[in-house]
Amino acid sequence: MMFNKLASEEEIKAKFFDGMTLMVGGFATTGVPRKLIDLVVESGVKNIKLISNDAGDPDLCQGRLYHADLVSECWHSHVGLNPEFGKMYEEGNHFKLHITPQGTLVEKIRCGGAGCGGVLLRAGMNTNNDFENDTTQREKVTVDGKEWFIEKPLHADVALVRARRADYMGNLTYRGTMENYNSVMAMAADCTIVEADHICDIEELSPDIIKTPGVFVNMVLDTQKQYI
Repeated sequence: MMFNKLASEEEIKAKFFDGMTLMVGGFATTGVPRKLIDLVVESGVKNIKLISNDAGDPDLCQGRLYHADLVSECWHSHVGLNPEFGKMYEEGNHFKLHITPQGTLVEKIRCGGAGCGGVLLRAGMNTNNDFENDTTQREKVTVDGKEWFIEKPLHADVALVRARRADYMGNLTYRGTMENYNSVMAMAADCTIVEADHICDIEELSPDIIKTPGVFVNMVLDTQKQYI
């Protein structure tokens, strides 16, 4: 069947590569594609540029990537749940960290998925966030006499997404707040890979309940071994 997007673990691992930019859906431990993260760790790829809401817990969720020392650069809205992350950051030789306000982070990802050149926001204006580092001021633009930061889009090579249900064509539904970053990240990567709680027949998902159309999905982890 030409629209069958179910894939084995080995097929999915083949999509990972050293230095890739990786988006991981989820908020704290809710809606995180844990099995797909396990596959990243098992694949042995290194120097990952990670974009996710947070850094997970110690050796749990996104924290597994830090526990294995696989991340070279990261974008998060908060990192306080993972003391392993904090220790690694204090050591100063593991990864480069970009702390981004939560609303700003999701807007940058949305822009990456929608093909926008960026978004104008004021979060952090006239604070230490005026500077990218000690010497370089962040890019700004003036609109109607008011200054705005130019927040550039975030795009990934691979996005790992957790869904409640997926059909063989990659159409997805989510359960409550488990949607969080997953639906927007599904649109913002060259390759979107899905871990679903349930894999359904195509006719089981009516169009009015689908949150992410299959056109944004490349692969669905075949947890039920149902190749058709």
